Amino acid sequence: MHTRTRTEVRSSHLRTFPLDERRVALVPEQAVLLAGDHVTVEVRVAPGATLELVEPGGTVAYAMRGARARWDVTVEVGAGGTLVWEAEPFVVAEGADVVRTLSVTTYGDARVRLRETLVLGRTGEGPGLLRTRTDVTRDDRFVLVEEFDSGTGLGRHRVLDQRLHLGGGGGEDAMVLESGDQLERWLGSELHQSPLQL
Repeated sequence: MHTRTRTEVRSSHLRTFPLDERRVALVPEQAVLLAGDHVTVEVRVAPGATLELVEPGGTVAYAMRGARARWDVTVEVGAGGTLVWEAEPFVVAEGADVVRTLSVTTYGDARVRLRETLVLGRTGEGPGLLRTRTDVTRDDRFVLVEEFDSGTGLGRHRVLDQRLHLGGGGGEDAMVLESGDQLERWLGSELHQSPLQL
């Protein structure tokens, strides 16, 4: 999908629907996430442009019977650009095995608000396997590098809810990164208990 500002959103398994000049919906073309799927999402926000991504519903990674799936997201936001993506929950059902990556590259005074909610297991079942890696850079300098492996667990928790604020924003309880950007994070057993819920 291309707007007049050359901002673009592309995906292998999700269709893009412009809602207005600044908002784009991401809608699955088929059932995802299944064994063998490799979903890619590429987002580019041109300098000075604003984009909000909207998801009508969450994603469930289903049992994969020994197979694996991938979910890779690449984001680039030019100087003066703004991206808002309040992503819906990503649920890793019992028996699923998922590798998930997020790469965010920003330039200058770009602003990003990105929410990511990971849920290990549906209600009443055990967690699936999830390995994630996040790489965030500004002007080719690292802001955040993080890996998570569900094999190490979340203790008594099964929900990881977080919101990354690059270039401003964040709450009083947010972690302040060395770059001055902020990361809000909550661990719990039920998503509706998260203080990050809108």
